[in-house]
Amino acid sequence: MDKVLNQLRRRFIIVFMIVGGAFLLLAYGSIFVVNVTQTIGAIDNALTDVLDKSPIPAFDDREEWLQRSNCIILVRQDDTVTAFNADSLDQEILEKIVDAVVSDGEESFSIEGSYYKATWRNVIGNDITVYAVYDWTNDRADLAEAGVVTALVYFFCLVLLFIFGNMVAKQVVEPVKKSYEQQKKLVADASHELKTPIAIIGANLSLVASDPDSTVGQNAHWFKNMESQLGRMSALITDMLELHRADEAKSKPATTEDVSALLGGILLSFEARCFEKKVSLSEDIQPDVKTRCVKQNVERLYAIMMDNALKYTPEGGRIEVSLRSDRRNVVIHFKNYGVGIAKEHISKIFDRFYRVDNARTQSVQQGNSFGLGLSLAKSIVLDHEGTVTCESDGATYVDFRIELPLRQEKKSGDTNALARLKSKDR
Repeated sequence: MDKVLNQLRRRFIIVFMIVGGAFLLLAYGSIFVVNVTQTIGAIDNALTDVLDKSPIPAFDDREEWLQRSNCIILVRQDDTVTAFNADSLDQEILEKIVDAVVSDGEESFSIEGSYYKATWRNVIGNDITVYAVYDWTNDRADLAEAGVVTALVYFFCLVLLFIFGNMVAKQVVEPVKKSYEQQKKLVADASHELKTPIAIIGANLSLVASDPDSTVGQNAHWFKNMESQLGRMSALITDMLELHRADEAKSKPATTEDVSALLGGILLSFEARCFEKKVSLSEDIQPDVKTRCVKQNVERLYAIMMDNALKYTPEGGRIEVSLRSDRRNVVIHFKNYGVGIAKEHISKIFDRFYRVDNARTQSVQQGNSFGLGLSLAKSIVLDHEGTVTCESDGATYVDFRIELPLRQEKKSGDTNALARLKSKDR
């Protein structure tokens, strides 16, 4: 199972990295493409602006025009080419620029590590042509630097994404792992619980088989032992089926139920058992308390708590059950007198297969207990987003307090407002 969980975590990280990396690539790639597009657009605008504001063939405003321009200006008239704004260029490089633009008609070219973009326009027929040449070597270097920075940021984000994805994967897999561990522990504990009665039944059968001439009456003791162990196995299987049914009931829709009436019905079913054990049962139930819940699970919750209270109440003892509601919660108490729970056990009694095995509990406990009931009860309470706590003085009483959220079904429309409108119309 650990191998499966690791594979699941790796797959989650891979999918997370692919999706997250694709989004990051799209975001940073878009930013870089926009930056490149804006830079090239600015260069093209600068070249076009030079030609649009060219004073040629009237050279009266030439000085002002040249001062505003950051481009190399080439003016071809017949076979003569005149260069402007080219004082900083080496003569050999300038000649190569003239050859590339005027002779070869290149729009983008490089010369000795410098990069240029050019455009031109005929002014008077084909007699005069004005060329604008822009040195965008520095702009290109800036774009390359921005690309490197963008790539580094992208890969840094990928590292952070991997770390975050690994953390998220652990959180995602943790419930699966926890559920697996719980199932594994449940199977191991159930196997351990079944092992003892099976061994006892096997030993008793061997004893019966060792004397084939004996009668049923003579082997009654061994048969009684086997019957007792079969009852123990049946009780365990029943508890495990209850756990399974509770898991299935989680998906059932909640309905508005009278939880007071549900509790009263469950207590009524326990009156005979209380009378048989000579345990007094007192009820203090607020009537007509309604909330949204899963009826089947709430009835199971009441039955588990009453069964637990009766199981650990000695003959002649007392059980008190109360139900009250406030503005936010339904508060239910199951309090039994006669046996307490030590403080070191209170935090563990809701764990599966946990039992407080001491002389006091063994003296009053009747039937088979496997420590599944309270675990199931807590699961039901949590499914309803409630809380369950236990209080005991360790010697004379145990009080279980259950709080379930008080939720009412939402009504469609305001019926009072509708009634007021009808009254006004009349």
